Amino acid sequence: MKKMIAFLMLTASLISGCSFNIQVFTPPPPVAASDTPTATQQIASPVATISATAEPPPVGFTPTTSEPIFYAAYAASDSRSAVGQTAFPAGTKQVFTIWTYQNMHAGVNIKREWYRNGKPWLLREEPWDFEKYGEAGVIRDISIYEDEFSLPPGVYQLRIYIDNVIQPIGRLVKDSPQPWLNFEILPTESVIEAASPDSQWRAVVLGGHLLILRDVNGTPTELFDGTEIPYVAWFPDSQHILFVDRDRSAQLDATGRGIRDDLWIVEILGNETSLVYESDTELGIGNGFVISPYSPYIASTEGTGGGDACFVDTRLIFFEIAPDYRSVKAFKQEQFAGIPALPDSSAYPTELGRWEDENQYVVPLSVTCTLNKGLPGSYVFNMIQLTAVKK
Repeated sequence: MKKMIAFLMLTASLISGCSFNIQVFTPPPPVAASDTPTATQQIASPVATISATAEPPPVGFTPTTSEPIFYAAYAASDSRSAVGQTAFPAGTKQVFTIWTYQNMHAGVNIKREWYRNGKPWLLREEPWDFEKYGEAGVIRDISIYEDEFSLPPGVYQLRIYIDNVIQPIGRLVKDSPQPWLNFEILPTESVIEAASPDSQWRAVVLGGHLLILRDVNGTPTELFDGTEIPYVAWFPDSQHILFVDRDRSAQLDATGRGIRDDLWIVEILGNETSLVYESDTELGIGNGFVISPYSPYIASTEGTGGGDACFVDTRLIFFEIAPDYRSVKAFKQEQFAGIPALPDSSAYPTELGRWEDENQYVVPLSVTCTLNKGLPGSYVFNMIQLTAVKK
């Protein structure tokens, strides 16, 4: 009962240092993916004081407008911090949002929109307190916090409006500030991470189900919120990510039976996510995925991984990726001529294989219930001819 009461009180406890009303809202979703952050400089304020005195703007962006403006926002665990953070550990109770302002006057309306994991979270709206803050300075007394427990994990995004005009509070991208501030609170669960081949990005799975993208500065952007993401990998171009979203709702006991996997590809700059294959069983069983460095092919396995007498439920599957990365063509093990086929036996991969060239994949196979010592061994799978030849 205590946990339920705490959960119901969570929204009410997320307040700021200023007084205003809190309400759930449903504005349009965050900006589209073409504005996904790229590597830029760190934004910081050079003076660590709580007073609302004027401070020099951060290097890299100087507003030229005479209109009221907010800019150069960052998040920190301490209101006096002059350096921003993009990630906070699990159990964090309070995060301050700090930003610079100028040209302010009485009578303007301030609105703050909060998103968590890409979904509307909180709306905060109030008139500008000119008597308290004045015309120019730095806001340091605004925070979100949870007294008794901690802020829930996930990717947080803040947008601020002055008289319904969105403000350039974010980091610079192509010499223009983004109209949002992003940061993340990490979960207590294990985190899956994979670096892009060019080392400019990191794909991260938080809490087992939330796929985010971090740039070289650590700034997070949500890509996908799924059910369970057990696997994530980069394509050689460093622009596309392969991942699996797993459904265990029909799983039988502790076996792999009943697991259903969906294979997805996301294009990071456009934030375009495509479901490319739906499996009625588990993908990557035992061996994961092997993306070809030479051609648009992926090798993997599917099945439950279980065995009964001479039957082993693990088999090879290959995917040919379309040029736009939005669809695949699947080739299953039984489509390849030359695979050992004996009555009441199974041929199955025993470990990860490798791509030898654009069209050929080499992988060790084992064959059950046979006395023929020549059948097990490494086989070369040809994607063009759809043949398997013992090496």
